[in-house]
Amino acid sequence: MKKYVIYLPLKYNDASNVEPEKLEEIQQQLMAVFSAITVSALSAPFKGTWRHAGVEFVDDIIRVEIITDEEPYFFRNFKRQLKRTLRQLDIVITVQDIETI
Repeated sequence: MKKYVIYLPLKYNDASNVEPEKLEEIQQQLMAVFSAITVSALSAPFKGTWRHAGVEFVDDIIRVEIITDEEPYFFRNFKRQLKRTLRQLDIVITVQDIETI
């Protein structure tokens, strides 16, 4: 099994808020494929800081976790879609092998 974690920003790179319905749509797309996801609470987002071309960005992010046997192919394509939808330079998706009990 693998655990994929998608770090979704709550703001566009211009600091305007991502519409809640866009985040809901992303979650629904993942539910349609995997039938189960875990999402960090929107009321307590994580903070992420990164630099690009000399500009520092501070993001509020939520984490979406999916446990599946799916190979990374789906997530590579989904990442491209997310970058367009959320108007981001990049979206972080991590994967780790796990063993469930």
